[in-house]
Amino acid sequence: MEIVTYTPEHFARLAAAARTAPAGRSLCHRPFVDYYYTTAEWCRLYLALDKQGQVAAAIGLEHLPCEHEGRPVRIGCASNFVAFAKGAGGYLFLHWVRSSEVSCIYGGSEDTHRILMSQRWTYFPGVRIHRLNGRFETRPADPPWRRAAKAVLRAVTRGVDVRAAAERAAAEPQWRALAVEEVRVAAPDMLPAGDAFAFRMRPTVDYLNWRYRTDLPFVRYRMFRLTQAGDACGYVILNERPRQWLVAQADAADPAALAGGILLALGAAARTGDPRREVVLACAHRRMAACFEHFGFVPGRADRPFALSAGRQPLDWSPDTSNWLVNFDWTDNGLRPPFLDEEAPGLREARATSASGVVQASRYGA
Repeated sequence: MEIVTYTPEHFARLAAAARTAPAGRSLCHRPFVDYYYTTAEWCRLYLALDKQGQVAAAIGLEHLPCEHEGRPVRIGCASNFVAFAKGAGGYLFLHWVRSSEVSCIYGGSEDTHRILMSQRWTYFPGVRIHRLNGRFETRPADPPWRRAAKAVLRAVTRGVDVRAAAERAAAEPQWRALAVEEVRVAAPDMLPAGDAFAFRMRPTVDYLNWRYRTDLPFVRYRMFRLTQAGDACGYVILNERPRQWLVAQADAADPAALAGGILLALGAAARTGDPRREVVLACAHRRMAACFEHFGFVPGRADRPFALSAGRQPLDWSPDTSNWLVNFDWTDNGLRPPFLDEEAPGLREARATSASGVVQASRYGA
């Protein structure tokens, strides 16, 4: 078995293999594959080729720039880990853990977690998915009758108006000096200083402008600069879908300011389109979670799996995640089919119309 780094010349063979496995659907979409896995040094796709040169397995590997207890750490996150031939995935699994200072699975299938448990990875409890307006959203595995039933239930069920929730947040005394302004690219002053969180992703400007680029065809990211009393203090990045917003990545010098900034950014995004879309975010921070729940977010019943391994070295991290900053759209969590450029032409045109025009500052009470 030969392991090679994916290049666009491999796409035809990769797509042929990916079409044989439901878990490989993302790997059939060339705009995503070629951008995510070939345009930045910290993210690559590795292929295991059999003796005939056919793709037997694939694994994406992105090294996230993180910080734990004030120390920089590069965390290798796997994505699109699919074996198309029995036993082929083991070669790529070893390549992943050997090339990462710390390896991470955030989410993942039951099969993946059976492997990790046998390898004695460390699981960190407390990361929950919170939803606002989680009203009968369809899932890729839903049969047609269930999709139709959910569509009817959505039509007759009113959700929370995100604009109204943002206005309520802006009126809170602790957030009256906060404001958000939508921008096309990240700037250095948006990166917060300080050590408010025990664990967080610590990206560079270049990383943010690559991973959450605002003009990609297959996903729509919206980036907001967060200010307090006129001074930059952080950022919020949303992944906008036709019926859903994901809080993709956000950070600020203070947890309370970040929670308020997320609500304000959602209010700004809700000025166009359906203001009662579902909102999805991840949260481990205890005080931030309480704030989101106060504004109507409902936490999931179970934790989202978050597992780490330092290979043969012990991972001496506290299991307490109540002061961690974890966002939803890390690795490829927000980059799943159907991609936006797979939509019907009418939906693409409507999305382009709603996104047109000059980006304006969105201010509430500041």
